[in-house]
Amino acid sequence: MYIKKCNSCGETKPTSEFHKRKGRGDGFQYKCKVCQNKYNEKYRKVIRPDYWNHENGYFSDKDRWAYIADYVRADKDIKVYLLKVKEYFYVGMTKAKLNVRISTHRADYKNPKNHGRMPGLHGMWDTMTWDEINKSLESVIVLESKPGTRYEGYQMEEKWIHRMKEDGYELLNDKNFKRQKPKVNEVG
Repeated sequence: MYIKKCNSCGETKPTSEFHKRKGRGDGFQYKCKVCQNKYNEKYRKVIRPDYWNHENGYFSDKDRWAYIADYVRADKDIKVYLLKVKEYFYVGMTKAKLNVRISTHRADYKNPKNHGRMPGLHGMWDTMTWDEINKSLESVIVLESKPGTRYEGYQMEEKWIHRMKEDGYELLNDKNFKRQKPKVNEVG
C-alpha cells in the first residue's frame, strides 16, 4: 500500500483515500477524497451556485450533460491567447474552448485557494473592480491556433511569452511580478 500527503489538510493517507487522476505523475489527485468533496460542495454552493443549482441551474436539464461533457473536454485545437490587463498583458494556452478557459480564470480568481496559481494576473486583478476584471477578460485575442498535444501547447505558449518579452511587452506571466497594493474589490 502506498501513501500520499494531501495538499489541503496536510495529512498523510493511503492512496486509496485519493481520487485517481491519470494526468498526474503518481496517478492521484492533489487533495484527499474528503478535502476534494468539501471543495466540490463549496464550489457548487458558494463559488458558482447559479450554475450548479439542481432545480433551475444549468445542469438541471439532464439532456445537456453529454453536450457539456464534449464542450469542456480539452481535446480541441491548441489556442494561445493574450489578455490585456490595464497596461500589462497575460499570455495563456488552452485546449478547451476559449470561453470555457476564460470562465475558469474568473472562477479561479474567486476561489482564494487558487489565488496563488497565477500571482501576476491575480495580483493585478486585486487592484481592479469586477467590471474592470470582466473588461480585461473580454479583451482576449487568439495569437495562434493549431492542432497538437498539450505539451506542444505549452511550447507554443512559452514561444509567445518569449516573443512578447522581446518586443517589450510587460507580462503578468512572470512569477516574480510584484503584486500591486490591493484595493477593496467589489464582488460581483
